[in-house]
Amino acid sequence: MRILLVLFVLVSKTFAEKNILLICIDDLRPELKSFGVDYIHSPNIDALSKRGRAFTRHYVQAPTCGASRYALLTGTYGPGGNGALFARANKIKNPSLPAYLRENGYTTVSVGKVSHHPGGRGGKDWDDDSKPEMPQSWDRHLLPSGKWQHPRGWMHGLANGEIRKNAKDMDLFQST
Repeated sequence: MRILLVLFVLVSKTFAEKNILLICIDDLRPELKSFGVDYIHSPNIDALSKRGRAFTRHYVQAPTCGASRYALLTGTYGPGGNGALFARANKIKNPSLPAYLRENGYTTVSVGKVSHHPGGRGGKDWDDDSKPEMPQSWDRHLLPSGKWQHPRGWMHGLANGEIRKNAKDMDLFQST
């Protein structure tokens, strides 16, 4: 009977832990049914919103996505450019949000573009594990790169696996 009680307590504790799903999307605006828009059909995200906590008053802290995400993930204002995380990564005194969650037993996984660079790493093609944007923050980065073969293609990818190099050297409609 004691073994069953111990197993029940362990199973109950396991299922009592809450998961956290943070979705960061550039330029979405509140164009979802769960935010009161009636012309959008978004049943899956609406179901998540009903079961969780939707932050309806989070505003950007900077005009660039990198600096704004830096503020969200670190709780501090940073420099105004997109290199905010790399410029200040080793100067962060308090743990970032993902680092705090890791310290408290959560497994942290970033999928896609959570900080500024897709995959959260730097280097020539943004896939260098020795150059993290946020040290000690993520257990894993999941980033299927597809035809582009590395994370830089996520932000600057064109058709057929081609990656934009310099917008000045491209046709007008291809460089936007």
